[in-house]
Amino acid sequence: MDGRYASIGFVTFLFGIFCAYWAQTTNRNAWLWFFFGLLLAPIAGLVLLYKNSNDRKASKAV
Repeated sequence: MDGRYASIGFVTFLFGIFCAYWAQTTNRNAWLWFFFGLLLAPIAGLVLLYKNSNDRKASKAV
């Protein structure tokens, strides 16, 4: 059982790092996105997908 919780925590931490990296590459606040991804991973993932699609639409319009 202990290994399972450690794995979930590690994956959540990695998702937080991924959110922070994405935020840096799109000129957003990396610390805010790291903690958002760390604490609310499913919601952060959906928000990230939404913002990414808006960024793509904006870049195609220009």
